[in-house]
Amino acid sequence: MPNLLAAGLELSAQATNVRLNELVAKAMAARPQPPRRYLGASIVGHECLRQVQYRWWCSVEIPSRVRLIFERGHLLETVVKAQLEMIGFVFAPSEALEFEAFDGILQGHADGVVIAAPKIPGLYLATPCVWENKAVNAKNFRAVDNRGFFSVFPHYGVQVALYQKFLGKLNAALVTIVNSDSGDVLHFQQPYDAELADRAVENARLIIEATRRGELLPRAYGDPCDWRCEVCPFKRRCWGAGGGDGP
Repeated sequence: MPNLLAAGLELSAQATNVRLNELVAKAMAARPQPPRRYLGASIVGHECLRQVQYRWWCSVEIPSRVRLIFERGHLLETVVKAQLEMIGFVFAPSEALEFEAFDGILQGHADGVVIAAPKIPGLYLATPCVWENKAVNAKNFRAVDNRGFFSVFPHYGVQVALYQKFLGKLNAALVTIVNSDSGDVLHFQQPYDAELADRAVENARLIIEATRRGELLPRAYGDPCDWRCEVCPFKRRCWGAGGGDGP
């Protein structure tokens, strides 16, 4: 059997890898993520409200690589929660993690609600409190460590504030950040920001009302070459010939 590496052919270029990835990508493309019937708390905080409308109402093709990243995040959430339970944390049941507003159009599901925490010298954690877990790469983990999570990912700050508001858990949230590259973990407390939550509720109202009218809200950025537009999965729809159409 020939040694493909010795012949200068990298593993990623081998037929087995190329063909299997092609087949998976094709299968994923045939199963785009359908739009949700409700507006999720996890997207309301995006600064471009038009993108929120698109994410709410449009199917989007998610590459298999990205779906694996999502699944990795769910797996790490389960692992970290189990670790916290090992040292004495107690979490509320799943049914206590969901909220609905605007007649069920705005919905959210927190990662957890801590109802009891261990007594640890030097640590005071008021309960009950929202628990939110996020997995990020090493670069973003360092940025969070240096600048703060919600400075790096402000839309997640909105998500947590909405959970605190609508679940009635106004104690500081416990936020856990996992470095998915190294396994390092950051735990910190995030106080409830009532103004942030109220602004998010107002944005949700604007999004819902505009979408009901078939009206697209203004773009947050004025240039399609803006990097934030470049990475948006709806760039072509937004800036193309149909960019002025309803959602």
